[in-house]
Amino acid sequence: MDTKPSAKEIFLYYNTMASLVKGLEQNYTTIDFRDESSVTGKIVNVDGFMNIEMEDCYYYNAKGIEYPFKSFFVKARNIRFVHIPHEKNAVETIQNQLVIFDRPNRSSSKKLTFKEKRAKNYQKELLMNIAKQ
Repeated sequence: MDTKPSAKEIFLYYNTMASLVKGLEQNYTTIDFRDESSVTGKIVNVDGFMNIEMEDCYYYNAKGIEYPFKSFFVKARNIRFVHIPHEKNAVETIQNQLVIFDRPNRSSSKKLTFKEKRAKNYQKELLMNIAKQ
């Protein structure tokens, strides 16, 4: 599912730990749930709300009984812990994800509105008057 994240999702990537979990995509990990169960498998996709899609999973209920699943969807509200693999550095993973989601600066070729043009001209005039003094 390679859809472009919404502005709200990007905001959440920057301001929550979702960016760390997003950096774990294509890695095998364990997720513990609030009801004492867990799932182990490969993370396929993570959205900005930290909903997780997994594949090749084994679900373990609270009694420890194992159930295999080809695919598994984890709703964010059910997550208690996400285990970070030993080979992953959490800080580096977050920094790498933030670089990926870094928005490019607005292009200067954007058409200005009337108010923007007027404000820009007023600023130029003001700076010229200050420079003359």
